[in-house]
Parts: sequence; C-alpha cells; structure tokens
Amino acid sequence: MFISDQGAGVFEVEIDTETKDTRCTCPVWGKRGSCKHTQYVNVKSKINNGRYAISIPKGVSEEAVADAIEDPVKFRELVLKYSTIEVI
Repeated sequence: MFISDQGAGVFEVEIDTETKDTRCTCPVWGKRGSCKHTQYVNVKSKINNGRYAISIPKGVSEEAVADAIEDPVKFRELVLKYSTIEVI
C-alpha cells in the first residue's frame, strides 16, 4: 500500500504469485505498465530473493497470519490492517 507523495491518492501494488509480475492501481501504471510503486516493490523483492517482506506487529496471532497466507482476500485484509504504508 502506497500513499502518493504528491497527494494524488492511495495505491495498491499486487504481485502475481506465479509470474512475479507486478500491477498497480495508480494512473501511471495504467498508461505505461510500470510506475514508481511497482519499481519500488520489484527492487525490494529482488533484495529479498523474490519476496516482498512485510512487517506484521507481534500482537497479531500466528493463527491469523497462517489463515491469511492461505487466502488472498484474508492476506489483503491483514496487510491493510497491520502492514506499513509507504510514502513514495
């Protein structure tokens, strides 16, 4: 999840688990197929051997995290609720 540093909105980047392709909800990605948000995620993923690392607070139960890993909808909800929002 990203907040635009220019006040343009809040955008989400999605990573295809099979192809590792990234998509973004920002208008630039819609026109070009690439944007600063997907570039940021791609660089962070490359540094972490193909994974985009997120930080989940210690207070979140292991059961909630395990459930989220198995279900894309629950995973998105977990990220939106507990993950850090980047401003770029």
